[in-house]
Amino acid sequence: MRDRQQTLQRFEDRLGRLEALRQEKPARWQLLHLHNALGALEEGRDDADLHLDEFDRHELEREYPELEADRVPSVDEIRTRFSLLGARG
Repeated sequence: MRDRQQTLQRFEDRLGRLEALRQEKPARWQLLHLHNALGALEEGRDDADLHLDEFDRHELEREYPELEADRVPSVDEIRTRFSLLGARG
């Protein structure tokens, strides 16, 4: 686990990146992960780094599509898999 100062620096770096792109309007997931990390920092919880890791993972997936293996499936994909499960019934 990183120390609090490193986590605060990580948070500030990501917030600065979003502030620099203000005209492009940050994606909802970016804001969500930073919001969750800030909440953890404010409450003194140890999971702020996990939220920042998720922020970084999303950015890396755009640069490295091979990381998409960890992506969350769409509702349609889940429905299709569920339908196949029911068909085996």
